[in-house]
Amino acid sequence: MAEEEQDTPVEETGKSKKKLMMIAAAVVLLAIIVGAGLYFTGFFEEEKKPADVESLDSGNDESGEASADDDGEATINIYQALTPPFMVNFPDGNIKVMKLAISLMAKDEQVIAAVQKHDPVIRNNILMLLSTQDPESLKTAEGKTQLQRVIKEAVNKVLTERKVSSKVKEIFFTDLVMQ
Repeated sequence: MAEEEQDTPVEETGKSKKKLMMIAAAVVLLAIIVGAGLYFTGFFEEEKKPADVESLDSGNDESGEASADDDGEATINIYQALTPPFMVNFPDGNIKVMKLAISLMAKDEQVIAAVQKHDPVIRNNILMLLSTQDPESLKTAEGKTQLQRVIKEAVNKVLTERKVSSKVKEIFFTDLVMQ
């Protein structure tokens, strides 16, 4: 009978340890879930300054949105995608089709508004320009850089003809597929 009395407390102690371990595991799991939720909602991030204030404070162009102009004044880069992407067919050679998505960068909202307003003319000129390209030269980085330069000149020519005072600063290829 003494043995039966000793077995009962040991079993109860084992069960209580299991319960305690289960509760501890549940608390740890809950803490992980809450922490992950707070992390992904941005709770732990520092409050960010607006881009124009940040660029005036630091003077660098790490964000890609604010930079110093030629006069040393801080300006904001404005990006505009020319949608839909351009599709061009080539008659000869291994490459028959090219798909090209273009975005442009300007420092002035007036330029972006003019690009949107004159989108049909700009798209037409770019399509005509693309159809005259040698697809083999576009396989190289130099060929792509040259094409960016030529497209920028074509867009700025349209803006100059429409008497827009500012210009497109950069052209970016956001998608380029040749088959």
